[in-house]
Amino acid sequence: MDDETELRTRLAGTDPVVAGLVLAAFHGDEELDATLATGTAPQPLTKDGDAEPGATESPDVFLESIEVAGFRGVGRAATLPLRPRPGLTLVIGRNGSGKSSFAEAAELALTDDSMRWAGRPVVFREGWRNLHHDGDTEITVRLRLGGEHPPVTIRRHWDASAKNPEDATRQPAVAPAWLGKVGLYRPFLSARDLERVITAKPAELYDSLAPILGLGPLAAADTRLQARRKEREDRVKAVKAGFSQLKVQLAEVGDDRAGQALKALGSRAGRADLTALTRLAAGDGEGTDAAVAAAARRLLDDDLPDLASTLDSLAVAQEDADRLGGSRSATAGRTADLLRRALEHHAAEGDQRCPVCRTGHLDAVWRAEAQAAAVRLEAAAAESRSATGRVETARRAVEENLALVRRELSRAGNALAGVLPEPADRLREVLSELPGTAAGVAAVRVAWERVVTAYAELVEAATRWLVRRQNVWQEPAAALRRWLAAAEVVQTEAGELSRLVAARAALGAALGGIRGERLAAFVGQSEHIWRRLRQESNVELREMRMEGANTQRRVRFPVAVDGSEANALAVMSQGELHALGLSVFLPRAAAEASPYRFVIVDDPVQSMDPAKVDGLAEVLGEIAKSRQVVVFTHDDRLPEAIRRLGLEATVWEVSRRARSVVDLRMADDPADRYLADAFALAAAQSLPDDARYPVVAGFCRSALEAASMDAYRARRYREGATHRQVERKLAAANTAHQRLTLTLLGDLKRGDELYPYLDQTYGSWAADTLRAVAEGAHGTRRASMTTLVKSTSDLVERLR
Repeated sequence: MDDETELRTRLAGTDPVVAGLVLAAFHGDEELDATLATGTAPQPLTKDGDAEPGATESPDVFLESIEVAGFRGVGRAATLPLRPRPGLTLVIGRNGSGKSSFAEAAELALTDDSMRWAGRPVVFREGWRNLHHDGDTEITVRLRLGGEHPPVTIRRHWDASAKNPEDATRQPAVAPAWLGKVGLYRPFLSARDLERVITAKPAELYDSLAPILGLGPLAAADTRLQARRKEREDRVKAVKAGFSQLKVQLAEVGDDRAGQALKALGSRAGRADLTALTRLAAGDGEGTDAAVAAAARRLLDDDLPDLASTLDSLAVAQEDADRLGGSRSATAGRTADLLRRALEHHAAEGDQRCPVCRTGHLDAVWRAEAQAAAVRLEAAAAESRSATGRVETARRAVEENLALVRRELSRAGNALAGVLPEPADRLREVLSELPGTAAGVAAVRVAWERVVTAYAELVEAATRWLVRRQNVWQEPAAALRRWLAAAEVVQTEAGELSRLVAARAALGAALGGIRGERLAAFVGQSEHIWRRLRQESNVELREMRMEGANTQRRVRFPVAVDGSEANALAVMSQGELHALGLSVFLPRAAAEASPYRFVIVDDPVQSMDPAKVDGLAEVLGEIAKSRQVVVFTHDDRLPEAIRRLGLEATVWEVSRRARSVVDLRMADDPADRYLADAFALAAAQSLPDDARYPVVAGFCRSALEAASMDAYRARRYREGATHRQVERKLAAANTAHQRLTLTLLGDLKRGDELYPYLDQTYGSWAADTLRAVAEGAHGTRRASMTTLVKSTSDLVERLR
């Protein structure tokens, strides 16, 4: 039964109008608003027994690959290949290797959002584009669908100019229908999801779990109803508060209209005579010239032009022009022109006596002197002309300001003359005496000071007049009009508010019943996972509950600690809370109704002790029997637990080189990986032996340490030792010699017996191998690199 059908069933017997509002809210904002406006309930999107037109059964969806380029920690394009079928895949690598970028990329491509930054400060969004990648950013997720369905590729592409994650182009443009369920079942389990169990407010945690139970559409319907109800209730409260304030304000006004308004308001907002109040409010402006008030306000709001500054500019320009001298400038210009003509004559006729004075001689010496003189005279003439131009520019600026002052202040004086005759007449008088620039800067300055003084007097008088005016009818009438507008809206919405209250109550009852049924099955799965994860914990999880609504909605995690009741968040350790988060979020991701047959889990081992890591490995292995489980982790304990427990898993190792170049390779047992690296480096003839030998020896040493620790753990667990005991012993062994001593002899104090034990048990070659590895890491060669790696490999196999 789909959500709408179940909701209709539970609303049977409810007032049809109220039920219609609930169903409209379930459908969406537009449907709800239309139903509120018309009072008509929407038709069902689907009918019982009928499929929605064009709908098909959701296929089983598996991941085939995740390809990332230029996103988060991945620069150059890198691809994580996956097997599109049930099974467990581990993606391992140190912090900062870029592995989680694949998980976040898949989440962003399929949901168009990321829990990394959703609902968090904008700083969490920064860095979505890789810093070392100059080209376009792209995420490609390839999905394999069950049955006869063809594969699907989801691609998100950002060109180099994109600023935000939302700027992506999407392929395909129209998403498949089953992709719309990704928010409901959410096959992504990030560290942020788990963090919510610990840090979220009660309502936030409820909201994060509601979609897991499939309550998202119902919760959204309740949110829509509550939003409309609150809007109307807030308006009712505002009208009541405004009613009281308006009565106080009117009581302080000495005007007959204020008394009439108080009588029309009555004792309660709901009984006010809105018709009479509307008539009184329309009387705004009676006995008062509204244009005069507007003129007074303009006078107060506008500033005088900065005439003093433009006068200063004119005075400076005039001084420069006087200093340079206009007549001298003209003489210099004419003389320069005469010299230029003489130079042209000399250039055409050659050396000769001066044709003007007939005494001087026009030759090369004269020509050089004449050219220099012409340049000087032309510069002087240009400077004088520039000064004259500045004078004219400054003069125009002053005249423009004077014209503006005369026009605007005359208009203000004329408008205010009826109510403020003395200061208005004074301003008009000094304006009439304000000369132009022809009278000289000094004269304008003196007259301008008189204008400024008269202007200030009128501004002060207008201010006092406006203050007095506020004590009469203009402002109370405006307040009355505002209150009337709000009261009329409330009166119109009264029926809607009543129906919204009833609709929320009906939806709350239906939601409680649906939530209880769905939560029961979910809680059973959650408690099963908790039992597997708790391991050595003495905390027992009781039946989880989701309660309340609105601001009172919350999730309760009752637990028992050694038989005593408590609240989980109060008594659990960080690791236990993390395990609780997994218990809460895993069941819905693996729900049978989900079309997503995969689940991506990022960094699930936080704060877990070794016992819980074993439990997590078992839970993941169990889910992987029916789901494709992809786990990203930097913690070596999870892959070690999976190996030790004999769980089948594909392991990819992610490493990151300079400039965010990310490499992926299929990972084996740690010892095998170290040996593979040692073999590869030993065969790299392009590098000198002196550089390769210490590194090869280091790989061999790491392989012996990894194999010895695995062997020690396996033996001690078979003997019944606890995880804490095993890890404490291993933490005290820091070298290959110490770790082999602990594994083979069981006691770090017996280190002197290790080499004899190797000789007697495996042969002298084993002791020689350990010596060669230890000394080779410091550059001393006891054997060839090939021999060293081969003998190390043999010793690793003996340790196993």
